[in-house]
Amino acid sequence: MSWETVARALQSGDPRQMSDLALAAAHGCSVALVGRVRQDLNLPTYARGRRPTRQALEDVFLERSRPVAGGHREWMRQTAASGTPVLSWRGQHVTAGRVAFKIEYRREPVGQVRPTCTFPHCVEPKCQADRLMRDADRATLAEVDA
Repeated sequence: MSWETVARALQSGDPRQMSDLALAAAHGCSVALVGRVRQDLNLPTYARGRRPTRQALEDVFLERSRPVAGGHREWMRQTAASGTPVLSWRGQHVTAGRVAFKIEYRREPVGQVRPTCTFPHCVEPKCQADRLMRDADRATLAEVDA
């Protein structure tokens, strides 16, 4: 089989759900070729039947929170002593705001994540800001005031 055939097969579905061994057997090529195509296309590796991590974390976040009036989201589960919503997932402990930020911006936040609204402990993804965003907002306000 050709590189192009393997590439089409990998791109036809979720590559995390397709093992290199199964693809090689189905297309009559070597496992090394499948691995090379996956690497050339910068595709994720096979996850041994697990759901993609980001999607699973998003699902857990959505199950543990609910939308409320005004476009905000309320946390319905575990909180820290301070009232900060926290999420325990696969042995990790992280604030729900941090998860919400990753859902909205698809990147790791820099510094603390804080809600931009006045709804108490809001976890709505659109209401979250990291330190970089807050610094940029302060700089913009300083320019306006000057």
